[in-house]
Amino acid sequence: MIPFVKMQGNGNDFIVLDNRDGRFGEGELPEMARRFCPRRSSLGADGILVLERADGADYAMRLFNADGSEGEMCGNGARCIARYAHEKGIAGASHAFSTLAGIMRAEVEPPFVDLDMGRISLDGSWFNREVTALGRTFPASFLVVGVPHLVLFEGAAPLTRYEMVEAGRELRHDTALFPCGTNVNFVSGRPGERRIRSVTYERGVEDLTDSCGTGSTASAIAWVVRGGQAPDRESVEVENPGGLNCVTLRFDLPDGGISASLKGRTVMVAEGVLF
Repeated sequence: MIPFVKMQGNGNDFIVLDNRDGRFGEGELPEMARRFCPRRSSLGADGILVLERADGADYAMRLFNADGSEGEMCGNGARCIARYAHEKGIAGASHAFSTLAGIMRAEVEPPFVDLDMGRISLDGSWFNREVTALGRTFPASFLVVGVPHLVLFEGAAPLTRYEMVEAGRELRHDTALFPCGTNVNFVSGRPGERRIRSVTYERGVEDLTDSCGTGSTASAIAWVVRGGQAPDRESVEVENPGGLNCVTLRFDLPDGGISASLKGRTVMVAEGVLF
């Protein structure tokens, strides 16, 4: 029997496992994700979050997508595991944990978690270019927020859900543009406003998800940069199908990078055992 907690952050849902005792080996974790994440035939989730011991941090977070691949980072997942660690007495309300994308710091005030995502390098990023999908050209930007994100601006003719899936799948597998694949965000909003809508096609899930924390952050950065000269500090409300993420950005880092924090709700849905 495997104890678990089912959690969600704005509809982005996860199975959370405590592996501080090392009971689950390296080969088991991808298989567990493939086994337990399919909906209707198992518990169902976008991925598995695994909490492990770490040097120099309160714990380590690992993420396994529904297809068994390991992701570097997930903003909503990071907020969920931070609340889990706090609720279970593993870490305090203010704590730090490691990910494959670096150290994250969290402030937990249930049901909210404010996640300091640290410095986001713009190395390898590009902004305000054009990308073609489904025979249609979109203004687009690309950047890495722990994981790669392509941000498409829909304009006056929003895509249907079916079109988002097809366009996301097409671009996610365009290895000429994105050798490691990419998540794809479909963004819409009124020029000059600081509230946008973002829908994410997630690499590894291979479908649209109700919310994406790193996608919300990437969308907010691309939106502000697209609008022209960025202020020193800016906050953007990002509406996902599953709920609202609040992204605060600082553009005044000496090296030209960006610092970001991500705040949103988390929910502990259920607790039990898997067989």
